[in-house]
Amino acid sequence: MARAGRKDRGLLSKKDSTGKTVWHVRLYHEGRERRFGSFSTKTAARDFYEKAKQEQKTGRFFPERYQHGGKELASTVIANYLTTLPTSGKRPTTIAEENYYGRWWTDRLTGKALHAVTPALLEQAMADLAAKHYTPQTVVHYLKFLRHVFQWAIGPALIEKSPFASVKLPTVRAGRTRFLSIEEEARLCQAIGQPYDAWIRLAILTGLRKSEQFGLRWADIDLERGLITLPHTKSGAVQYVHLIDEAKQILRILIPGNTSVWVFPSENPETHLDPDNFYGRVYMTALEDAKLEGVTWHTLRHTFASRLAMNGQAPSTIAALLRHSGTELVARYAHLSPTHLQGALEGVSGFGKVKDETTPAVSQPMQEGQKSNPTVTGTGTEADAREGEEAQVVESIGRGERI
Repeated sequence: MARAGRKDRGLLSKKDSTGKTVWHVRLYHEGRERRFGSFSTKTAARDFYEKAKQEQKTGRFFPERYQHGGKELASTVIANYLTTLPTSGKRPTTIAEENYYGRWWTDRLTGKALHAVTPALLEQAMADLAAKHYTPQTVVHYLKFLRHVFQWAIGPALIEKSPFASVKLPTVRAGRTRFLSIEEEARLCQAIGQPYDAWIRLAILTGLRKSEQFGLRWADIDLERGLITLPHTKSGAVQYVHLIDEAKQILRILIPGNTSVWVFPSENPETHLDPDNFYGRVYMTALEDAKLEGVTWHTLRHTFASRLAMNGQAPSTIAALLRHSGTELVARYAHLSPTHLQGALEGVSGFGKVKDETTPAVSQPMQEGQKSNPTVTGTGTEADAREGEEAQVVESIGRGERI
């Protein structure tokens, strides 16, 4: 029954783009305000309102049947969301990562309307990412980005409901960081054979990600200075990778006969080798032959970082060489630095004790031909000062993304 003055509950009027009055219906369902319309007449809006209220009473009201939102292209909504990031207060590295995931989803959802992004489509995307041997954590990063986009789109009523309400993201379990022992590295290199064993070794010596290594251009490699320039990274900033002599030698071996601009060209020298194709066709087969479980290409990067830790390098140095912006993600390698930790514990033991004056202040000189331990450092030496300066340089130009 109409209310006095024809001011019906739940009916809202507004002007459309032509100046004509149209009507919308406002309903509260499951604790949320929902809007429906537009209706060309007040009578049509009132009829819908009464029908919806009756369906609510009988438990037969399903808003999705009446929603007309979500017609905007998913790629357009993603683009609009990305424009909000510079003023979102998020860190530059986070913004760079979201732009990276945004490009991936834009390509995948080209031509699809927002309402066409269904739970089935999202589950297929998860399956496709898993088929590329992405870890559950990586898959979650991709899905969480699009979930943020839908949450943002619900605010201005671009869509009524997010499909993620019916999607369960992969479970990420905290576990030990997998890295290769010397023996495992030898098994993998033997199983994969030449020339690919050198590619494995290069990844372990540099910590390059799969996409970074296979996307290398000769123009970005300076063998004289021992430096790789990475112009395009997920952080959005130029980054640098330092090369030791063994890594430089591996790259020199790849030069003869290579007329492509790419270090790892495909059969068509105009393009580089497809890393996912190589991963599934060659690398995974070698892992099976070597009987190595829980190993991915990213394990090679973890091996690089783990060996830095086991060699006694400080977290700040490891973070700089991994091109991290901080040391938070390096904490996983702390248990691999026994010399540093043992020294800290010895300090607890000796706290408050008077030093024995009969104990020599310096260690005994090494015998002729004896080598010093490279993981143990002295203090106050000229060499230490140089190493400290080098570490500062590495850290200043090596800021970057997550591992």
